[in-house]
Amino acid sequence: MGAIIARTLITVAAAVAVAAPVAVAAAAGPVSRPAIKVGPKQDFRGFVNAKNRKAIIRVVCPGPASTGHPLARQTVRAAPAIDPSFPGDGFTGTAATSIGAWLTWPSTVKPPPPVYIATFTSYRAMPIPTGITVPCSGSGQLLFLPAPGSRTVKAATVGLTFTNIGQ
Repeated sequence: MGAIIARTLITVAAAVAVAAPVAVAAAAGPVSRPAIKVGPKQDFRGFVNAKNRKAIIRVVCPGPASTGHPLARQTVRAAPAIDPSFPGDGFTGTAATSIGAWLTWPSTVKPPPPVYIATFTSYRAMPIPTGITVPCSGSGQLLFLPAPGSRTVKAATVGLTFTNIGQ
């Protein structure tokens, strides 16, 4: 019985500790939380524009072009995964201290090489570069690859769609 009470108290204390900064933040303005560093043996999740599946990257495509550039103010984010885990979640393995984000999409011609987006050494959001060239429409995937690799590394994936804002 004592063990059950102790676990309950620890759970309640953890909930209060997590909720307290939120209440203070609401009263005093935004509070910056310390960044959690990427390290070995961590489950993590990838996000594109705040979605971890069925994400959309808005693209600016001039005229009848088949490729264009991502619109500004779009983000990718790596975040620690909290249960329950999703099929697209990743694992940093035994050695990773960073996570690279790479954009891929299928092609009927020759598949293009993955396009580098960002490297995370801590869990946070980063902008999608507007200078990269991507399809105006179609599907793609954002891969979050832990580095350095090990046998236990698992990439996180986010399925996405490219949408031309000019149409």
